[in-house]
Amino acid sequence: MQFYTGKVSFEIRDKNDKHPNEERFVIYGNASAETVWSRYLAAASENIAGAPKYIFYTTNYNQTKTDLLDKFQVRVAGGGVVHNEKDELLIIKRNGVYDIPKGHLDKGETIEECAEREVKEETGISATIYSTIVESFHTYIYKGKHILKHTYWFKMRSDLENQKAIPQEEEGIEEIIWMPKDQVKTTIWKNTYKSIKDVLLQCGIE
Repeated sequence: MQFYTGKVSFEIRDKNDKHPNEERFVIYGNASAETVWSRYLAAASENIAGAPKYIFYTTNYNQTKTDLLDKFQVRVAGGGVVHNEKDELLIIKRNGVYDIPKGHLDKGETIEECAEREVKEETGISATIYSTIVESFHTYIYKGKHILKHTYWFKMRSDLENQKAIPQEEEGIEEIIWMPKDQVKTTIWKNTYKSIKDVLLQCGIE
């Protein structure tokens, strides 16, 4: 399990599942959920300098993950990497930061229905899922509560021509761009979230 708090990366791994590039990380061995939580609180309080990457090796991965999740209010969301007939990607700018459409799961809907609905609500663009990508996790604080957003990402296709893009302004969306794939990295990489970079890299953005 990997999640982000601002620029800080947290990764929990079984003690036998060694990362091939450990030298790039700050390593904690025999870590418990309390160990991870302590480092998370420091990051959430902006008491960690820079953008370190942590690995926490644990002797009981499933229990450590469960115990950690119990400390957060977990919110499930669905989102999409949408492309059109020109193979351009649907990019939004939300509160001044480049992003891709996503939003919270509503009661009674599937995660796939959620993803397609959120794309439509946030951008005005209708799109259809054709495959899964990855799950991502990131944290934020809302009204004093520690939130962990668990997002399911899907590849989506918009085949309908001449759809009008309508930014959902109440969600802080200022701009909607159909962006050529070869321009994504040079345009948005310095002004987007690490979790979004991970998703786009899974889609062949280089």
